[in-house]
Amino acid sequence: MKILRGVYEGPGSHGILGIAASTSGVHAVLRAYPGEWYFPALYGAWTRTGEPAPVTLSPVRDRPGGSWTPGDLAQDLSGVVRRRPETESLIFARSEAALLSGEGAPILALPENPETGLSPKLVTCEWESPGIREAEAADLGLAELVKAHAQQGPKSPSPTVNLLGPPAFGPNATAEYDEVERALRLVGVGVNVRAPLGATVEDLSRLPRAWANVVLCREAAESTSLYLQDEFGMPRVTTPPVGSVGTGAVLRAVGQLCSLDPKWVRRAVWAELARTTKLPWYARLAVPETFRGRRVALFGDLTYTTGLGYTLAREVGLEVAWAGTYLAHLEKDFLFHAHTFTDEAFVEDDPEAVAARVEETAPDLLVGTQLEWEVAEALGVPFLPLCPPVFEHAFAERPIMGYAGSTVLADALEGALREPQTRARAESSQSAPRAPEWTEEALEELEEIPAFLRGRARRLAEEHARTLDSPAVTPQILEESRS
Repeated sequence: MKILRGVYEGPGSHGILGIAASTSGVHAVLRAYPGEWYFPALYGAWTRTGEPAPVTLSPVRDRPGGSWTPGDLAQDLSGVVRRRPETESLIFARSEAALLSGEGAPILALPENPETGLSPKLVTCEWESPGIREAEAADLGLAELVKAHAQQGPKSPSPTVNLLGPPAFGPNATAEYDEVERALRLVGVGVNVRAPLGATVEDLSRLPRAWANVVLCREAAESTSLYLQDEFGMPRVTTPPVGSVGTGAVLRAVGQLCSLDPKWVRRAVWAELARTTKLPWYARLAVPETFRGRRVALFGDLTYTTGLGYTLAREVGLEVAWAGTYLAHLEKDFLFHAHTFTDEAFVEDDPEAVAARVEETAPDLLVGTQLEWEVAEALGVPFLPLCPPVFEHAFAERPIMGYAGSTVLADALEGALREPQTRARAESSQSAPRAPEWTEEALEELEEIPAFLRGRARRLAEEHARTLDSPAVTPQILEESRS
């Protein structure tokens, strides 16, 4: 989710609010200054449903004398229970400014719900701190909710798993859940609970009934899956179901955990490969020049970056020049998995540093977040914004995971890699104009332009010099080309 331009993650409080917004029966109370109250606008722009975000502000008020002191938190919490009788659980979050004020998490009993006669559970996040960003807070916040509601019970009679995936604001989140659930049905495994997106508080209580957990999004469900494993002995599958190989690996792992006949699982996988997925056939039948010697760079979260990296390297045959993530708290896991398909893996949360790396590498394809869109456009590099955060939310969602997702990926690669080849052949059929020289003064001014805009500035300046029939790019021509 984009909070400000040039930021990969929002504050930790928004991760907690995103979990609350994903789960029915859960309401969040945000302790913050009124000026920090912009989550509802983000939620409305993303969901497009007109439904209000299940979040209430408990403001830190401006008091006489110019001092900032808390308002009545207990009154705000009780008011939510009275106004929203459907609330079964309240989760409390604090903004960075509220955290810096030193105010602790509340310890109080909530009033009874007038309709049910029961008091909602108050879930607090003692681990909150200004250093915890959005993704980590969402992961820990979901775990707090599960700890508060999960209950031991008998396992389901037939094999089922829980799908632990992305919360609200995850790109194509509903489509990802749907596709993986469809793939599991192919081998005879049902879904017990999908969480957090679309889950209810009752669903959270039923999580231990499943035979295993399939983690679709480690950024959002790592802590939850580990808690369920430790507390209820539930095994987990963490392989990203991206590409035909990744999806098949998940189905085989689930089949083993659910004691399914391996031959039956293998036949189901083969049948689906022939019927649905087109990525293996595209990789084999495409013109060799489409992939031969082509280098791809990847940047984003952990799940999509590693899943796509393995798929592009092992299934498609592209060379992965490097892979990076902005999730510093998952650095160890990311580097372990990324080094299976590339020699260069790194962690970086500065978009300009990532842009400089892209410019230095000049890959044939860039797969990343939409924060890399400008540098790709400036360099003329084919770009696929497949990794969160994404800022555009399609009305018709298309999965990247599962067998259907591998076909979506094949279509995306076809459009990104073939079009530049077609353009290059058309340009090579014409005599390429000689690039004008650059004066020392113009080069010095070019170096002052941000790295992610430098390639575009160079091309515009050279085009302007040709228009003026100038043999060299001067500082004046560079300045005119940018106006």
